[in-house]
Amino acid sequence: MDVERFFDEVARARVAAAVARAEALSRGQLVPVVVEKSDAYPEARFRGGLLGAALATAAVLLLDLPLTLVELPLVQVVAGLLGGLAAGWDPVERALVGRKALDQAVASRALRAFHEQGLHKTAEGTGVLVFASLFEREAVVLGDHGIHARMGEAGWSDAVEALVAGLRRGAPADGFVEAVARCGARLAEHFPRDPAAGKAVNELADEIRVSPE
Repeated sequence: MDVERFFDEVARARVAAAVARAEALSRGQLVPVVVEKSDAYPEARFRGGLLGAALATAAVLLLDLPLTLVELPLVQVVAGLLGGLAAGWDPVERALVGRKALDQAVASRALRAFHEQGLHKTAEGTGVLVFASLFEREAVVLGDHGIHARMGEAGWSDAVEALVAGLRRGAPADGFVEAVARCGARLAEHFPRDPAAGKAVNELADEIRVSPE
């Protein structure tokens, strides 16, 4: 899955514009981040190889194939290699890794992105990460301490749903635009901008951060 294919200049401009609109409504600092994959998942190849070898062995035994003690290991090795190759196909890899491990990898990568992008350093603690991982088709929204104290994790559920919906229909940029808009609306409720305070400082750039990992 090529993350650059989904985020050309036009798509990036749309997301940046959505961030600017959202930040105009509140004192929040939104940063969108998308990665191609949250982890390399080497265990998928290992499990695929074992599964391929096991299935080949079971087939030999069930079909009572006349293989010698030399031929059987060769069949197992070939089947294991084929299983490892099949594990490189996204649907198979996701199944071999398991949903729990996928969830943990995305959560860990999102937390890393939060700190990489300096969202924990905003003046009022109002940094918000809008994060998506394409391979896992998962999204995370993380707010800094100033926001989390009022909203908690459940406060972002509608934004997460919008982003995941975009990922699943193959339109992640649309998902980001909608998710950012929903985050902006929630931030405006809890951290409204005071018009009398003048133009707010944009502490973090609006553009989406795109990474293969």
